[in-house]
Amino acid sequence: MKQNDHDTIFASSNQFKSAIKIIRISGTHAKKISNIFNFRKSKPRMFALRKLVYKDNVIDHAPVMWLPKRKSFTGEDTYEIYIHGSIVIEKMIYKILSSHKNFRLAEPGEFTKRAVINGNIDLVQAESINEIINAQTEKQLTIAQAQLDGSLSSVVNNWRKEIIYISSLIESLIDFSDEDIPKELSKLFRKKLDNIRNKIKDAVNSAELSSFIKEGFTVTIVGKPNVGKSSLINALTKLNTSIVSELPGTTRDVIQQKIDLKGLPVILYDTAGIRKTNNIIEKKGIELALNIMQKSNLILNLCEDDNFHINTLENDFLDDCFAKVINVKTKVDIKKSSNKIADVEVSSKTNFGINILLEKIFSYLSSLEPKETSIITSERQISHSKQALSALNRINKLSVVEETELIAEELRLASKHISNITSLIDNEEVLDKIFSNFCIGK
Repeated sequence: MKQNDHDTIFASSNQFKSAIKIIRISGTHAKKISNIFNFRKSKPRMFALRKLVYKDNVIDHAPVMWLPKRKSFTGEDTYEIYIHGSIVIEKMIYKILSSHKNFRLAEPGEFTKRAVINGNIDLVQAESINEIINAQTEKQLTIAQAQLDGSLSSVVNNWRKEIIYISSLIESLIDFSDEDIPKELSKLFRKKLDNIRNKIKDAVNSAELSSFIKEGFTVTIVGKPNVGKSSLINALTKLNTSIVSELPGTTRDVIQQKIDLKGLPVILYDTAGIRKTNNIIEKKGIELALNIMQKSNLILNLCEDDNFHINTLENDFLDDCFAKVINVKTKVDIKKSSNKIADVEVSSKTNFGINILLEKIFSYLSSLEPKETSIITSERQISHSKQALSALNRINKLSVVEETELIAEELRLASKHISNITSLIDNEEVLDKIFSNFCIGK
């Protein structure tokens, strides 16, 4: 932080008018709050209604709570004042506190940063607090809550313990001459090494799935011009997301809309109709459509007749695409068919089949989501896990007999990266980056 870390900091729970605002004051001088606002100090961790007075002016009647050091979220002396949610009252309190030496407004995430520094929570739990605040679906919230409870921290700490154990094995081998290294000890080392490597590798692989939970699963709607793509995304989102017209080729850009599908974050993409064209703008739209298809988890392939497998530009591309494809017959209210080639039939106009299609989308995407909650989610966690795994992988190329000390160094490096997932990092810039995305008051 650019400002003095030893200052007593303050901030409210929100910056808008509300029924109640909580102003939190944390730091060495927080104990002076009762004197500053001229009220009787309350018992520790007990609510007490107090009249806040400053220079004979009544500021508010508000419940207060005194949280002594080590009994608060930050691990510092803390006062919480539950004022009426008037912006005027908030500004008055801010002005009064700022006029006192060593008091200042908290920076984003500074309360949580102090909780980490004082050992009340680790970095994974700190990151989970921000994830809880920004959660948009139940699944995102479930994973973030589990991380706050320590599920991921427990897994990571077990990785570290296993690396320390195999480090002790290799350290014991250093004391042996090359010809005296016990085969059973060397074999045990390799077994334990493979075990921890596989655990971290599985975690890194699951990080891709966790990114879907965090950022959203991608579902792309494709098809020829005027097949009903824009009408379908409007029906699925219950919004006028895309312009609907009988004129073919209305959509020239990729239009997206995020929805919560029974707890899963899903990003729906309406794309340009795919066909051969000489129109430069339409060509660009088709190129964008093909690119987004390549990155999709699921593709809804629309057709208003039963010719899903005609050799078109679209289906040539689908053949090379790794995403699952659901063939959707559209406009069934005006174009009936007895040929059941489609996976689902819909009418965006009457909403026929829309719920069935949503259920099919949910069924497939939910099969992709990670079942466990103790998964690495942030870029920082993934980066340290990958670097630890790289160090462990390099050991496979080293000889236990001739390169024991090099193996010990790689294990030390792996242990350091694993520790950095949960433990405090000395690099101030890294810490600032972690907490800069937090809101003021956390």
